[in-house]
Amino acid sequence: MIAVITSCLQPIAVKSFFSFEERLQQTRLGLAKLERLDFDRSFLLDNSDLLNQTVLEDLLKDFKELEKYHGRQFQFGNKGLNEALLILNHLRHLPPDVPILKISGRYYPNEHFEFPNSGLFSRYDFIGIGENFDKRVSSFNTRAYFIKNKSVWETALVLAVEEILSYARGIHGLKSLFQSLAAFYKSSPGVPYQLSLEQALARVLKAQQNYLLINKTNIEGHVAGSAHIDFIQE
Repeated sequence: MIAVITSCLQPIAVKSFFSFEERLQQTRLGLAKLERLDFDRSFLLDNSDLLNQTVLEDLLKDFKELEKYHGRQFQFGNKGLNEALLILNHLRHLPPDVPILKISGRYYPNEHFEFPNSGLFSRYDFIGIGENFDKRVSSFNTRAYFIKNKSVWETALVLAVEEILSYARGIHGLKSLFQSLAAFYKSSPGVPYQLSLEQALARVLKAQQNYLLINKTNIEGHVAGSAHIDFIQE
C-alpha cells in the first residue's frame, strides 16, 4: 500500500486559525508518523499558491523517502474541487494496481491505525467513513480513506467533479424544480450552488455500489479552517 498526502501548505488567503508555520509543523508531525508505518511509498501532493517545487522540497527535506510534487492551479472557492483536481493532475506519478491510503495533510494515523485486509479490495474499490448513506443527501469523509488503485480513483474523481458542477442544474426536489423553471425562462451562466467533494463522492459510490463503510479510519489532527482549535479523532 502507498500513502498519498494532499496538502495546501501556504495558500494566498485562508480562513484558518493556523499560521503557515503551524500548518508546516502539523504537516511535518503527520509525515513523521506516516514514516513509521509500513507503506511501500509515500507521495505528498501540494497546490499552495505561494510555494513552488524547489521551496516545497526544501521545507520537507528531512523526509528523504517522501516523493513530493507541487502543482500550481487555479483555486476555486470549493476546496473539495481543488483537491480533486490536485489528485487528478498527479495520478500519473502513482504506481498502478496498488492500494492507496489518501490522507489530508496535517492529519495522521493514531496508535489504533491498521491497514485494511488486502482481500477486501477484491470486493470493494473504496473503504472509508460515510454519513447518511441511507438518505438522499449523504457524504463520504475525505480526510482519510482507502482506494483499491489509482484507476478506480481516477474514475470516481472525474465523476465527482462532474457531480460538483452539474448537480445544481438537476431537479432533486421542489426547490430545485422552481430553480430549473426560472433558469429556463432566464438563463444565466454558472450554477447557484455546488456540492462538496464529500457529497459528490457519496453520490458516485452509492451509484456504483463499490464501497465498504467503516466506523473509524483511526486518524487524528486539527480541523482546518476553524475559528478555534478543534482536535478530532475518527
